[in-house]
Amino acid sequence: MAENAAKGAVIGGGAGAGNDGDDPPRRNMNGNRSARFASEGNAIGKKGLSVHKKSLDSSGDDEAKLLLQQQQQQQQHHHHHPQQVHHKVPQVVKGLGVTDIGVDSGAVVALPEGENGDLKGQDGSVGVSVIDMADTGMQAHKPSKSKNKNVFSSAYSRLLATFEVSKKSERPFVLFILLILLLLLTVILLAVFWPRLPGYLTKEVCLEAECLEASKQLLSWAKPEENVCHLPFEWACGRFEEKYNGHSFYGVNDGEWNFAAHQDYEDTAAAYEFISKLPSVAMSYSTQSMIKKLHSTCTTVETVSITEALISLKRAMNHLGGWRMLLGNNNPHWDLRENLQKVQPKYGAAPFFKLGVDCRNAPPYDYIITVSEGDLGLPSKEFYTLDERHPIIHAYHTYLKDILAHLIASSTIKSQEYAKMIFNYERRIALDLMSVLREPNGNASRPQIRTLQQLADEAPSLPILQTAQAMFKKKITEKTQVLVKNPVVLKMISQIITTTDKEILNNFVMWSVTRHLVPYMSPEFRHSMQAFEKALYGVQSKEPIWHFCTKVVQQWMPYGLEALRENSKLIVQDQPDRHYAESHMAPPEVDPYRSSQLVTDGSDRIRYDDELVKMMFYHIRDEYKSAIINTNWVNEKLTKFVTDKLSMMRVQIGIPEELMKSEKMVNDYYNELVLDELVFVDGVISQWGFAKLAMDRMLGNLTESERIVSELFPPVPFGIRRDPVPHMKYSIGLNMLIISREKTREPFFHHKYPLAVNFARLGADISLVIHDTINTLTEQFRDTETNQPAHILENVFDEEAQQCISKVLPHSFNPSRISNDSKLHLYLELSASSLLTQAFGTLLDKIDRNERIFESAISEKTTYDVLGLRHWRRQAGLRRYDQQQLFTLAYMQRHCAVPDSGAVRLSKLLTNSNIPEMEKFNLLWRQVPSLAASMDCSSSSIGGGDGYENSHCSRIL
Repeated sequence: MAENAAKGAVIGGGAGAGNDGDDPPRRNMNGNRSARFASEGNAIGKKGLSVHKKSLDSSGDDEAKLLLQQQQQQQQHHHHHPQQVHHKVPQVVKGLGVTDIGVDSGAVVALPEGENGDLKGQDGSVGVSVIDMADTGMQAHKPSKSKNKNVFSSAYSRLLATFEVSKKSERPFVLFILLILLLLLTVILLAVFWPRLPGYLTKEVCLEAECLEASKQLLSWAKPEENVCHLPFEWACGRFEEKYNGHSFYGVNDGEWNFAAHQDYEDTAAAYEFISKLPSVAMSYSTQSMIKKLHSTCTTVETVSITEALISLKRAMNHLGGWRMLLGNNNPHWDLRENLQKVQPKYGAAPFFKLGVDCRNAPPYDYIITVSEGDLGLPSKEFYTLDERHPIIHAYHTYLKDILAHLIASSTIKSQEYAKMIFNYERRIALDLMSVLREPNGNASRPQIRTLQQLADEAPSLPILQTAQAMFKKKITEKTQVLVKNPVVLKMISQIITTTDKEILNNFVMWSVTRHLVPYMSPEFRHSMQAFEKALYGVQSKEPIWHFCTKVVQQWMPYGLEALRENSKLIVQDQPDRHYAESHMAPPEVDPYRSSQLVTDGSDRIRYDDELVKMMFYHIRDEYKSAIINTNWVNEKLTKFVTDKLSMMRVQIGIPEELMKSEKMVNDYYNELVLDELVFVDGVISQWGFAKLAMDRMLGNLTESERIVSELFPPVPFGIRRDPVPHMKYSIGLNMLIISREKTREPFFHHKYPLAVNFARLGADISLVIHDTINTLTEQFRDTETNQPAHILENVFDEEAQQCISKVLPHSFNPSRISNDSKLHLYLELSASSLLTQAFGTLLDKIDRNERIFESAISEKTTYDVLGLRHWRRQAGLRRYDQQQLFTLAYMQRHCAVPDSGAVRLSKLLTNSNIPEMEKFNLLWRQVPSLAASMDCSSSSIGGGDGYENSHCSRIL
């Protein structure tokens, strides 16, 4: 510091302790004294400036040079204005070696350098750097307005220096940095706004063959991209019509092409493939050989001549006393009662009444002979209310004329008269019966137990007693009880007969026999029938012969065909000796499908498919019990009666195993069936004789297994009650639900299919049959508890059906066309659908809680884990759907259908007591809110519109 002071004395010329100036000496921050320049010492100032200038020249400091230039200008200004005295804050110049220069009134003063660059003078004034003085023009220091700018500028300079960027590369470098920043910003924005991965995409997907097959089936009909809330039919069935247009059965189906028709076709195709692959080595009298022979003989209907067919038909007519339309058959003594005793017992035709066998819906729940009205040419009495110019009526007239032309050479006028005679008589019968059914007859219009003597008194023109005696081997007397479907109808038919001319009666009886045999006659007759069915059902193409003959086998030999399909060990592969096959018993355990593997633990064997079916049945049954108990519109006595019956209800899947232990047991069943006729139409008569024997067996004493076979494969397709679902029936006498194996085969059912798909298909059938059973039990309660008050015995389900369905159907339906049976069927299906969706949800809850369904019929080894129900996986192609949504899709696809024509629509409504499936789809979607709710559809998006009312059926289970 002393050295600095000495140097300051040299520069300042007398500054320091001996300074004779007026100002006292100042100290810097370090406590050292510094020289002070007098403001008026020009000579000394100039000398100091010159010395300092040399120092600047030697240092090359540009900033200092700029400062000196400004000082010189200031001195010149002071020289021209000596009177002005300037009192300025001393300024400090840094950067001149180890000294600082103090400037005051034109003088530059060398100051000792303070520590840490301290610029404060001895008097406390603040020094300013050279850069600051250059910016301010020698004025007093003020804070910079661009301080932030200088910060960024200095940071930018340091960045360029760090990466050693030249002036030439500066612009590309800047662009590169901006591009990086832009990419970084893009990444940040994408991370913030990128859509979150849906939860279902993180779930496990089932890739097993059965899961993929189920997805393929659902996706082949659905359009998942459609808006399910606004276009539910397109969403579930958008591709159904497209698939049908490319189907091999396109235009052949007699009626609406829907899910049921598709399923029936698949079953028939599988049966045909099975029949065609049966070995031909079995003995001629075995079931296996008879099935092959029946199918082969049936195909001859395509090649048989009309002459051969006419011989068989005229033989039958001559046996019935002759047809007056044929030359030489004008028998004036022809008697109706005499020939009615032959028509059904011999040929199976039923012109005025028909006999059958069904179970009594009252104790002792045994089989009983049934009596119902006969058949007419059109499938429903409602058709006869149509105008004669209607296409269906016109086609029926043409059908009558064509058949007559095949039989005899008649003139056009005669053919027209014949057709008009038959149609007008049938219409008379239909309209009279409809009028009597509309009258309030109380219990007279319901099935009633009558003795044959009572029936003879009520309908004296009908020889029912004599016909029954000719038809059944069982002893039939006047005291034999029969179940009459509708007593008032038979009474009306008897009255019509008494007022009918004998010629008309003869024509009508002969037409009934002819119509019954036409499907099995020569191509000429079959072509006339197909032309009529085109107008009646909308059939566009001829039915393939393989399909027709497979249906014949399924109708004539259902038990034998199904037994061979269920137990392949009954099939003779290479053993021509019948005694060998009969002596070797097949094991009782039967596994009819390759996929139905068994869980083996010692002697316990569990069939996966069967156990899953049992689990579904008992769960749905229990849900019905709970629903009935919780209703407030079913009286307590009926509730107890129905729930007690449901508690004891069992299930049987397929043919009992004890009836399939050997080939002999199956062969013995068909010992009486003879199929050796050269003309196929004669085989119809032989098959009818075998069906009568089967009905005789039913009237006798049957074991439980034999009764199951009789229920599962009835000898005649008609009875007092209509089965709501094919291949599934409730046995009144056994209190058992019997399910055919056809319902549990692929491609419609497999235990490895998603539970939602199995529940929506087979579960829906089970639910509908159980609800129909509840209606049957309600009638049973009324027939057995006759001492109860009238309001207790009312069928609340039928009453609700008549009130509810009329309100919820679209306006396009004519209420007069919808029969009471149609309303009841729709109501039962609606209620069954509602309960099914509820049952599926509760079953999922049970699986989550691992809560078993305790039933003795379910093996202890059967658990949810064993059946693969605890580990649910998503479906490929349908990953977005949870189990409830997958169930909704599979269930609604049960009602997929090709948009129908007017003929199909009318025929289904009048013939099947049902509405077209598209209307049923919309009805269920609107009336079962849980279906739409599972797809997150609001109630406002599904209610009303398209001619539908917004009202709902309130009293459903």
